[in-house]
Amino acid sequence: MSDVAIDAAVDAPYPSSLRAWWLVATMFAASIVSVIDRGILTLVVDPVKRDLGISDVQISLLLGLAFGIFYAIAGVPLGLIADRFSRRKLLVAGIATWSVATFLGGLAASFGELFTARLLVGLGEAALAPCAVSLIGDMFPPDRRGRPISIYLLGQSFAGGLSVMLTGAILSAVPAGAFAWISWLNGLAAWRVAFVFAGLAGLPVMLMLMSFREPVRRGARVRGATLGDVLRYLGSNWILFVPFYAGFAMVVTMVYSNAAWGATYLMRQFALAPSEVGKWQGSVGIVLGTAGAVLAGFIVDAVSRRARPGGKLLFLLAVCVLMIPGTLMVFMPTPTTAILTLGFIGFFMPMIGTGMITSVQEMVPSNMRGIGVSLFGLFNTITGQTLGPFLVATIAARGPGAGARSLGLAMTTVCLPALLLAVLCYALAYRGYRALLRRGGTFAEIIGARA
Repeated sequence: MSDVAIDAAVDAPYPSSLRAWWLVATMFAASIVSVIDRGILTLVVDPVKRDLGISDVQISLLLGLAFGIFYAIAGVPLGLIADRFSRRKLLVAGIATWSVATFLGGLAASFGELFTARLLVGLGEAALAPCAVSLIGDMFPPDRRGRPISIYLLGQSFAGGLSVMLTGAILSAVPAGAFAWISWLNGLAAWRVAFVFAGLAGLPVMLMLMSFREPVRRGARVRGATLGDVLRYLGSNWILFVPFYAGFAMVVTMVYSNAAWGATYLMRQFALAPSEVGKWQGSVGIVLGTAGAVLAGFIVDAVSRRARPGGKLLFLLAVCVLMIPGTLMVFMPTPTTAILTLGFIGFFMPMIGTGMITSVQEMVPSNMRGIGVSLFGLFNTITGQTLGPFLVATIAARGPGAGARSLGLAMTTVCLPALLLAVLCYALAYRGYRALLRRGGTFAEIIGARA
């Protein structure tokens, strides 16, 4: 497959530090809200099952497939839109969509209605990553992108813990009458109130987005940048991009399987109340996720400055090896060690995300960054967010009994092989990267531009 035509990088000064970091703060807030709206269902599995009369397998579809269908399918066209039109306006529309859908999910009266709401959450959230990563890439030079990207991802790490903490608090507060003064919430189940509040959280973020201008696009650009150009560029460099994206897909298979079922496992195995899980898992997730995200920015920037070409791929491989203990929660004897195991995953995941996103910013033309990031959604949603939770539920249903032990063993059965495959994929991606640099051509030009 032939290479595509490349135009020179745009030579323009970077914006002020204040303007650049305000954008990062806005993306951080959007990231927090997106994860809360996406993950709120994980802590209310049993009450939703009871109220809607559905099974664990149907819950797995709500956790994975319902969110993932539009997130995957819409990601590519939204990435193309982000590479051509106003990323700020696209992101405002995305936040409005997922916020309204989350709000309406709290009013769902059936599996079908909640499934539809989750579809629309996925559609709205598909706009976030391509817009955020492309915007940040135009605000900072290459060797300073690790920290802002890690702060953006910190929103996801922070929100993972914050989501279960706030949801647990709401589940405890509603029966105590804490929201009785809000008349239109009276009579709603606690899990429904949690959905309603999560949906409303998108409003202040939309206001923040209105406060900054669209930045100039930087870096070498594909001439035309049609979908055909994108496919030609990726296809001509497939020995790098196929294992690169596949590796991330395997990592998120492990991460989302644990995220989807971890809280349920803790409640079933150790007879914990949702509020207890929310408090402890949320606290540990916030502390370890924050620490991991902060360290990720410094480490990735250091790797970018000092490592040999392709060094970030070796960094990603090493992090996957370090994450292996996170797949073994079923063997933890106490709730404390089990919660720490989940937190262990949250510590390392920002390093994977920061390494992947900054690599894409360097390996694709500047007007392909949106679609380059949206492909994460296509591959990891199909496997990680959709297939992972579904496989766990299916394996658990066929395991030894229907209890927590069967669920925990199913999580390990899915997560450990997925992580080992990720290690193999990143090794192959590094090998492909080095081969492409030796070959020269368009890929070597993009790597050389790095602006």
